[in-house]
Amino acid sequence: MHVESRTARARFASGRFLVLLALGACQSGGAGTPGSGDGQPGAIAPPVVIVSPGPISDDEEREAQALLASARASFEARRLFEALRTTEDLLTRFPASRVSGDALRLTAEAEVEAGRLDRGEEAAVRYLGLLGPGDARATGMRLVQARARAGNPVGQLEVLLRIDGTANSEELATAEVLAREAADSLGYEELRRVVDEAGSPPGPLAPVVDARLAVALLEMGEEVDANVYAQRSIDGGARGEDLAWAEGVLRGELPEGRERVTTFSVGLVLPSGGPPALSEFAALVQEGVEVAVATVLGPEYTVTVLTRDDEGDPQLTAQAIAELEAEGVVGVIGMLQDEVLMSAGQARSATIPLVSPTARSAARAGEGVYSLEGAEPSAAASIARYAASRAFQRIAIVHPQTPEAEVEAEAFEAVARELGMPVVGRFPYEAGATFFEPQIQSARNALRRDELDRLGLAEDDTLHMEVLEPAAIFLPIPPEDVEFLAPQLIHFGLDTLAIELLGTSGWTDPATLATVDPRHTTGVVATAAVMPEADTVGYERFRAAYEERFQRSLVGSAPAIGYDAALLLLEALRPGRVAPEELGRAMERLSGVYGATGVFSIVDGRVVRRTEVVRIDDRRPVPETAGWPAPETGAVEREPGRF
Repeated sequence: MHVESRTARARFASGRFLVLLALGACQSGGAGTPGSGDGQPGAIAPPVVIVSPGPISDDEEREAQALLASARASFEARRLFEALRTTEDLLTRFPASRVSGDALRLTAEAEVEAGRLDRGEEAAVRYLGLLGPGDARATGMRLVQARARAGNPVGQLEVLLRIDGTANSEELATAEVLAREAADSLGYEELRRVVDEAGSPPGPLAPVVDARLAVALLEMGEEVDANVYAQRSIDGGARGEDLAWAEGVLRGELPEGRERVTTFSVGLVLPSGGPPALSEFAALVQEGVEVAVATVLGPEYTVTVLTRDDEGDPQLTAQAIAELEAEGVVGVIGMLQDEVLMSAGQARSATIPLVSPTARSAARAGEGVYSLEGAEPSAAASIARYAASRAFQRIAIVHPQTPEAEVEAEAFEAVARELGMPVVGRFPYEAGATFFEPQIQSARNALRRDELDRLGLAEDDTLHMEVLEPAAIFLPIPPEDVEFLAPQLIHFGLDTLAIELLGTSGWTDPATLATVDPRHTTGVVATAAVMPEADTVGYERFRAAYEERFQRSLVGSAPAIGYDAALLLLEALRPGRVAPEELGRAMERLSGVYGATGVFSIVDGRVVRRTEVVRIDDRRPVPETAGWPAPETGAVEREPGRF
């Protein structure tokens, strides 16, 4: 199973720099003694890392070195899956070669760069297991591990705190930034647990994290414990900002802007007096919001909800936002419709956060406006990586002319371009259309023309059981379009042409799968929200709280999405900083939030659900094969005379 989990907090400010740093600092037979870190001139080269010692001939060694050179060239050219196929070949055939360790390290880097985080960490752990104590190359691999744990600040800190004194100054500077971001995203109890469970002796990042923990404890009024960790940070060699924070704690002072607020108001704008169907839905959403406000932050917080009815009218929405701002709310939940959310975003005098459970227009409503629905650029990117791993030779894109679909199409095309997978054309249709023959035929013809050109055939040539290259159409379409478009894809013959269909989560929407004939969706590869057994904790927590509050069984999903919208705002408020700019930064750092309907992060100003790549099978989204192995090469049988 591939899980796509990206996060603004866990992204490297210079991720590409880290890739080059790890590769440049750890070249085969590179300079530097184990423990030197900085590789001083004249130092003894570290021992060669061999994956599986054994006999190997000179010819085999030369072939392994040639494969590694090819893999590195592919990696530098951003042909990541080509690099991975080459390193896999090397490690399978020549595990005893002197460059097998370098191939394993490159595999870890490429897997993480390709978004296959679990496989990247697996390779990194395997490489670390081959290093001896005090080997300076360990730091570079721990940074790869930290990247692989994107969205998991606890896991990142556990890895970073294992970095030892062999790290060089550049590696430490990068690791310190990551450690501060991870520590700042955790509550004091969780941060304290990670710090107390860290191994001994403490590494060079311990003073950084101790200073952060000291401040968090002082915010909670635990002055004695705060002083202990502050002094430990100073004794451990804290520098710069970390030293200033620790010394401030000993004086009983918090860093500027860290004053904690536990009493505040949030706004709720819903169409309670709108059309009956909309008002009924709004009432259910409000129930979920009430559960979140009552349970998420715990008894130390006092949260008041100020509710306004906008009747689904954008003008009333703008008026409601102005009133709520005047009453001092720190953020607003609700605004179910696109035009209402855009009106709310424009009506603010300050950038207080707005969170909608259902609108798709958040990106058009201004800075600090979020929605659980909308574009899924990270999901589109994961589908592009899947397509590249399956060695598709050409892709066409069909999508509606909406900003959300265009964002997904652009995200797919950018990754496809980076991975060397040609996109032969984009064929948009008017939003709300129900007939798609021009776009389907144009996409099919573009794929056909590109393939004929590559095979050196003319338009009137007939193909008889030729070895043709795999192709696909990417369809980032909303759930309401699947019902109309999916049958037409079959009607116009795409199912007989060995053209695979790819999509995003509109295809796996539960209502879509329940209503669309399974003949029209079975076989489509798309993304779906990750809700494995381990992730049901968020739903079960919500269900229990809902049933306790209302003394009735939970029915339907509307309360859950209201809960999740409120959950995001409340988690950003947990640190107790309510100034718009600070709360905005806290929203952008949200990552791995377990809600009732999925696992959420905020990436580049968008709410992103954790998704996985699935293949639809008779209305069921089935996780696609782990690792996405490349397809077998060979003949693709097609009807004579058909493309």
